[in-house]
Amino acid sequence: MTDDDPRWSLTLYVSGASPRSAEALETVRRLCDEELPGRVELEVVDVADEPALAGRDRIVAVPTLVKRLPAPPRQLVGDLADVDRLRAGLDLR
Repeated sequence: MTDDDPRWSLTLYVSGASPRSAEALETVRRLCDEELPGRVELEVVDVADEPALAGRDRIVAVPTLVKRLPAPPRQLVGDLADVDRLRAGLDLR
């Protein structure tokens, strides 16, 4: 890995099989496959099953995407179906 090719660590918080959560998961996975192949660790957390993990990141709404690496850390909340909004929020150009 080089600085031009950093490792990514993302956590997507969802709520069961809600339509917004399912749409967010599909969009985030597609973005990871297309923009970050082989460079991203994506953890998906259902807040109903693992509320302690949601507390760890102070999640107050779902879906929420948490970017841990590369710095700076960031949280994207709400409508995650818009791939251009995701790209901008994660600083992918």
